[in-house]
Amino acid sequence: MDHSRGTGGRRAVGKFARCGLIFRPGLHKRTVPLRHGAPHLSENGVLALDDRAGVVLIPRQIRGRVINIWLVLTVALGAVIAVGDGLTRAPNFELESSPQPLGYEPYHAALLLAGLTLPLMLAYARRARVSFTEGFFLWFIFCTTTYTRDFSYLRLPGTPLFVTDIVLVVLLSSLYILPRAQKSKQPLALNIFLMLFVAAGLVSAARGFWGNGEPTLVLRDSALVVYAFFLLIGYQLFRNWSSLRRLAVCFLLGTALNVLNGAAWFVAAPEQRRFVFPGIYVLVALAVVLMMMANRLIRKKVAWALAVVFFVGLLLANARSLFLSLAIVLLSALLLRGLLRVKVGSVPLIRVLASVGLLGCALVFLSVHVKAERDFTTRVVEELESGTLHVGEDPTWQFRLVAWKEAWRRFEKSPLAGEGFGVPFNFGIWDNDARPHNTFLTVLYKMGLIGFLPLFGLLGYFFWRGLECMHANSENRRVAFLQIGILAQLALCLFGSANLLLESPYLASLFWTVMGVDLAMIRRLDLEKLLRNHTACSRTNRALAENEPGGQQLQHSP
Repeated sequence: MDHSRGTGGRRAVGKFARCGLIFRPGLHKRTVPLRHGAPHLSENGVLALDDRAGVVLIPRQIRGRVINIWLVLTVALGAVIAVGDGLTRAPNFELESSPQPLGYEPYHAALLLAGLTLPLMLAYARRARVSFTEGFFLWFIFCTTTYTRDFSYLRLPGTPLFVTDIVLVVLLSSLYILPRAQKSKQPLALNIFLMLFVAAGLVSAARGFWGNGEPTLVLRDSALVVYAFFLLIGYQLFRNWSSLRRLAVCFLLGTALNVLNGAAWFVAAPEQRRFVFPGIYVLVALAVVLMMMANRLIRKKVAWALAVVFFVGLLLANARSLFLSLAIVLLSALLLRGLLRVKVGSVPLIRVLASVGLLGCALVFLSVHVKAERDFTTRVVEELESGTLHVGEDPTWQFRLVAWKEAWRRFEKSPLAGEGFGVPFNFGIWDNDARPHNTFLTVLYKMGLIGFLPLFGLLGYFFWRGLECMHANSENRRVAFLQIGILAQLALCLFGSANLLLESPYLASLFWTVMGVDLAMIRRLDLEKLLRNHTACSRTNRALAENEPGGQQLQHSP
C-alpha cells in the first residue's frame, strides 16, 4: 500500500467534502463539519482543497521512524564493503578520465553492495511504512552516492542497459502506468520547458542516427535528455516532509560511505591523486549539514561528526572546482538569508561557517604531521595554487579553455539545432572524445538553441519559483528545507559549469531529482500557506497545516 500518496482519488475527496473530515481507516477517526470549498482531509489521509479550479492534494504524513534497525544494518554492511574494497585497491591513475560507458569495468564491490543492500532497503521501507517505489528509489540514491560511477555503470550483460536506466523505467512505470497511483498536477511552465527540452533531444538523436553519428555515441549522448525524467520522479515521489527526511538521511549516509571508501583507499595507495571522485556529492552533503546546523535541524554532535567526515572527503576529492563552488554556495547562503529576510533558524549561520573554517584549519594542521598525509596535503595545496594563481601554466585549465573554444566553434556552425548526437569530440591532440567539461556548453553545441533555451528556461523557472516561495513563506520554519534544496541545486550547477554533469548517469539522475524534490517542496509550502489563510478552512485543518512536525531534529522526526 502506498501510504505516501493515498489511493482514494477524486471520488473519495468529493464524498468526504460533503460529509466532513475523517482520517484514514485504522487511525484515530474524527468528523468536523466543513463548508463548501474548504480544505479538508480525504479518507485516504490526503489533505485536499476542493474549489472551482479542481482538487489539490497534499499527502498527509504517516508516522514512521526515519531511522530503524534495517537502515542501521544497511549502513553497517555498506561500511564493511566500502572499507574492504578501499583497502584492497591498487593505484588507478585513469580514475579521472572519461571512459566510454560500455568500455568501463566497475569495481566488483559496487555490484556486491547493490545486491546485498536491496532487500535490506526494501525491509527498511516496509518497517518505515512507505511504498515499495520509495524504498526502491532510496536504495538507488544510497548506492549511487556510495559508488557513483561504479554503481551507475553496472549493466545487463550484452546490452547497453545500465542500472540507472532500469531504475528510471521501473519508477516511471510505478508512478504513471500502474493503476490507482495518485499523482500531483505538475506546473504548466514545468511541463512546457521539459517537453521542449525532450523534443530537442529527440531531434538531435534522429540527426545522429540518420547522419554521421555513431549509434553507440548517440545512445550515450541521449543521457542529456533521458535522465531529465528523474525530475518527475522527484516531484511525484517525495511530497511530504517525512519522505524528504528519509531522502536526506540516505543521501548523507551514502556520501559518508563514499568518503570512507576513499579514506581506506588512501591508506592502501597514498600516491593516488584523487580518492573520492567526482566529489560533488561530498560538497553538497557538507553544505546540507552546515545549513541544518544553522537551522537546528540536526543534533550538534551528529552534525560535527558528519562535517568532519565530509571535510576530509573534500580534501580526498582534491578538485579545485569543488573548493570554489563551496565558497560561492556558502556566500549565497548568507545573501539569501539577508535579501529574502528568511527568518528560519536561531543559530547564526556565520557562527557555523566560522567554526567549520577553524575545523578545516585544524584538520590541515594535523595532516602535515604524518608523512603520507603531509605529502597528499602538499599536492592538494600545490594544485589549488596552480589552478587559482597560475592559470596560464595549469594544464587542466588550459585543456578546458581549448575545449570550450572548440565547442563554441561547433556551435557557430549550426547554432539553431547544434551538430546532433553521436559525433565524437575530437580536436587537436585530444582524440579520446573527452567532451568540453562544461555541461551547459555541451547542450549548446550538441542541441543548439532549441535545446539550450528550454534548459535555461527550466533552470530560470526553478530558481525564480524557489526564491519567490522562500520570501513568501519566510515565517515558516520548514522553508529551511527549501533553502537547503536550492543551495544543493546551485552547487550542482556550479560544478557542471566546469565538469560533466548532465552527460553522466550518476550525476544527472540526482541533479534532476533534486530539482523535482525542490519543486514539490515549493508546492507544498504554498498549499500549507493557503490552508492556514483560507477563509473557509476549519480550525482543525489549520492546525493540521501548522502543527505537522517540520522543525524537529532529524533523529526524532517521524
